[in-house]
Amino acid sequence: MTAAGERTCPVCRSERAAPLFSKASTDYWRCPDCRFRFATPDPNPNLANALEDYEDAYLQYLSPEPADTVNFDALYRWMSGVTPLQGKRLLDVGAGGGKLVRYLRRRGVDAHGIEPSRVLFDRFLAGDAAFTCASLDTDRVAAGSFPIVTAFDVIEHVSDPVAFLRRVAATLTPDGVFFLSTPDVESPTARAFGRRWHFYYSYHLSYFGLRTLARTAAGAGLRAVASDRRGRLRSVGYMIRYAAEFIGGTGAPGWARRFDRWYLPVNLFDTMYVAFRRE
Repeated sequence: MTAAGERTCPVCRSERAAPLFSKASTDYWRCPDCRFRFATPDPNPNLANALEDYEDAYLQYLSPEPADTVNFDALYRWMSGVTPLQGKRLLDVGAGGGKLVRYLRRRGVDAHGIEPSRVLFDRFLAGDAAFTCASLDTDRVAAGSFPIVTAFDVIEHVSDPVAFLRRVAATLTPDGVFFLSTPDVESPTARAFGRRWHFYYSYHLSYFGLRTLARTAAGAGLRAVASDRRGRLRSVGYMIRYAAEFIGGTGAPGWARRFDRWYLPVNLFDTMYVAFRRE
């Protein structure tokens, strides 16, 4: 049963956002004016979780895997088609396990990362000078200091995406480029599965379609210049864990480890990669 009443939309501030459904004790809302969808878990697991609270699939996603180089090579090529990367100063927001920053540094990019979760920072990033435990709304990141900012699989974890995009724009140098990826709530896959869509889970708070995202970013001074629907190589073991924990709501089976060395290309065309340029 969904929560009663209405809420203010975090994106357009409409007061007509209404309950959409509840799933796994999390309420989801939809704004009829801007089409933004959002969730209101209490407490917010992005901030409250201890390391042992994270699912096996989530920790595997953050940890180094054999397919990382292939996946990042493809991502690097796409990003380089928008703006040169080598030698540039880059900030990765929500660095997670730090894999992207370390890959980019090996490619000659002056990459740095910030991660707001102390738990994840201590597990994956502590002791590496390329990373800081911080968020964009702290004074640890100087305004106008990076020509490139990335936030892959991040904005969906943010409860105030408008403020987040404004801080990204402030961090960029004039004419700087911002790359992000996030689930596309208006994709055919999301529409087909409805509330059973696999991206509806408690870590995700903000759900955009491409048009709503572009319009919201434009309000922060960020103009969309490129977009794509990219897939990734995923281990079969990861997909088994993901299906069990995030779709089935059960523990990951121990036998999934037998399939960790098998990889398949996966693309449900429900994740959008978008590049923006600061106006």
